[in-house]
Amino acid sequence: MLRTAGIELDPVRRTVVRDGRQLALSAKEFAVLEALLEAGPGFLSAEAVLERVWDVHADPFTYTVAVTVGRLRRKLGEPPIIATTPGIDSQVRGTH
Repeated sequence: MLRTAGIELDPVRRTVVRDGRQLALSAKEFAVLEALLEAGPGFLSAEAVLERVWDVHADPFTYTVAVTVGRLRRKLGEPPIIATTPGIDSQVRGTH
């Protein structure tokens, strides 16, 4: 079980709860959130997320990671917990 900032991610049951509310995430959204939580409190570059979540045939020149992180942010709701820093990329705030 990974917990931070009101989020509980259960990798065995593949469930995510934020502040007591169950979230319906796609497989990729779940995997991105899991990667960010595992990396916390550090940052993960888009390339690192791409390598961890997508297969070796994923095109590194697409906005796939950015689009998935955007959808994940919307589903996680307020207050926002994923920070993106230009040149550094994504981090989940309030980890561990």
